[in-house]
Amino acid sequence: MDILAIMAGGMEGDAESGRIGEAVRAAGGTLQWCYRRFGDQLPATTDGFDALIVFGGEPSVYDPQLADYFAELDLVIRRFHGEGKPILGSCLGSQAIARAFGAEVRPQGFLEYGFTRLTRTIHCATDPLLHSLAAYPVLFEMHSDTFDLPPGAVPLLEGDQVRNQAYRLGDSTWGFQCHFEVTADIAATWTQRELIGNPNRDQAMVAALVRQLEDDFVRFQQAQTEFAFTLMARWLEQVKTAAGQS
Repeated sequence: MDILAIMAGGMEGDAESGRIGEAVRAAGGTLQWCYRRFGDQLPATTDGFDALIVFGGEPSVYDPQLADYFAELDLVIRRFHGEGKPILGSCLGSQAIARAFGAEVRPQGFLEYGFTRLTRTIHCATDPLLHSLAAYPVLFEMHSDTFDLPPGAVPLLEGDQVRNQAYRLGDSTWGFQCHFEVTADIAATWTQRELIGNPNRDQAMVAALVRQLEDDFVRFQQAQTEFAFTLMARWLEQVKTAAGQS
């Protein structure tokens, strides 16, 4: 399996792909990285790729300075979707997919950070990825933007503070606002890079969030890891099926 992995933000590819990257490698697949910050060109076709993963990052899809980039990413997402090649979006990736299909992405007015209790919708019972998983998964979050569901999307996970947390569009495209893939080390890297010392963040609040997160990784990481590996195994089966692989 050759999977196009798009990094619109400042993450470090395999080192920060977490359980997603681990699952792809364990299944014999390869992530072919395309970095915005390195000036990599987004592909004009889906040729040579079996699927698409759009990872998270610090930009906003409505940033006017990145308008051209995200307009081009819209085309890539719609192209994979139109050809029935599976798509997975994580955090910013879920927002980019929503945008690509006409939904609004906007600031939510606060930072949602740390482990958050989510609720499965009734649609999960028949969803290829989420069926039979926990009714109230507790998963890691780190974002300040939210999105409306694109037309025709099926809501899958919802939160109390930020409603739209996961959805499916058609039969092969999924978006997850949550970061089910993270490890404690990855979360610490993101926190150091984006929150600690950031003059736009209340540092007393950041310190309290970090202390809480250390405890919560002890409580919730095992269940999140099991959730991630089950979900990814199912998504990768979708990739193999779509590619005609056994």
